Amino acid sequence: PDCLRQITFITGSCCPVCGIVFPDSPAEDHLCGNCLERKPWFSSARAAVAYDGIILDAIHRFKYGRDITTGSALSTFLAGFKFEDMDFHLFDAIIPVPLHIKRLRERGFNQSIILSRALGKKHHLRVDFSLLKRRRFTLTQTGLDKSERDKNISGAFRASHSEKIPGGSFLLVDDVYTTGATINECAKTLAEAGAKRVAALTAARVL
Repeated sequence: PDCLRQITFITGSCCPVCGIVFPDSPAEDHLCGNCLERKPWFSSARAAVAYDGIILDAIHRFKYGRDITTGSALSTFLAGFKFEDMDFHLFDAIIPVPLHIKRLRERGFNQSIILSRALGKKHHLRVDFSLLKRRRFTLTQTGLDKSERDKNISGAFRASHSEKIPGGSFLLVDDVYTTGATINECAKTLAEAGAKRVAALTAARVL
């Protein structure tokens, strides 16, 4: 209970595509300026909570401190969260956002796979980490602005087993949505390989 009181849950009106919240708007859901100007490659992106306070600390312990126990708690939390406008039956598979092999060796695990497996078990969806690969090692996105993030991540992914992608609907899963650059590049790669629908789900997002 003490922890729950410190978590900012994402509620209220939001952009139906990127999911950004309009905290001071009395209006119902409507497209944000960014999505009107340049529609993302994904159909929708949703997150459970704000990336601040104890959630930020927990994700940092999980991701950089290799605290698998905290990761397990976050995974259970995400899997149990009720996303009101997310129909999991629409998807053929969950695809974790991949790490480059160099980063994977440094960290020892991919946090997105751990989150994905909990979601897959909860919603009876297969997790397929073979369909999307990171082909280029990139600088960490931390500290970069939106345009720098877009440039840094451009061309970083490739579709694999491309015969399994055309006509499919896929749910991308990652730990944090910041500007959406990584998710959008993943969605673009899958869409260009023939995916019919790509949506995204993250544990937290920067508000």
